[in-house]
Amino acid sequence: MKAYSTDLRKRIVQAVDNKEGTHREIAKTFKVSKAFLEKLLKQRRKRGSIEPLPHDGGQKSLLDAGKEELISNRILEKNDMTLEELCEYLKKKTGLSVSIPTMWRVLQKLELRRKKNSIV
Repeated sequence: MKAYSTDLRKRIVQAVDNKEGTHREIAKTFKVSKAFLEKLLKQRRKRGSIEPLPHDGGQKSLLDAGKEELISNRILEKNDMTLEELCEYLKKKTGLSVSIPTMWRVLQKLELRRKKNSIV
């Protein structure tokens, strides 16, 4: 979801400062949630700014470079392993259990494809 503009934020805070209504009424006027209005006021109190905060970056990967290298090397050794087999291999070697979709994303990140055997 895109952050609300700084201009809108300023107008909301100005309306609150001018006591143009209750928080609920001001939120309704500007078509934002009351929770957003209250978070905005809290941010102004704590940080002194109403600018949108930067994106936090999302969840960190469970697999560090060493584990990715382990997977990459295994694919190079035995390139027709299924995703499920790769998950089991990783669990056996590191004790870390990952889902099949997670393994698929790792292979995409490493730009590796599975099932490379072809009929000749």
